[in-house]
Amino acid sequence: MLKKVWTAPGYLEGQIIKSFLESFGLEVFTFEESVGLAYGLTTTPLGEVEIYVRKECEQEALKYLEDFIKSDDSV
Repeated sequence: MLKKVWTAPGYLEGQIIKSFLESFGLEVFTFEESVGLAYGLTTTPLGEVEIYVRKECEQEALKYLEDFIKSDDSV
């Protein structure tokens, strides 16, 4: 079973978050509307990218994302 851990507003941020989580060895899955990607929509729900991990990795992924957010805020 997969659990959603992040919703990115666009494809680029979705790929950054996916790569970030994969760098810790997590298997990451993304879901986005194909029309959003095809037309470059980034500010509408059609441009959102949902990031999922396996249920057993959810807490680990959320911790990494929390640390990521904290480090970004300190810049």
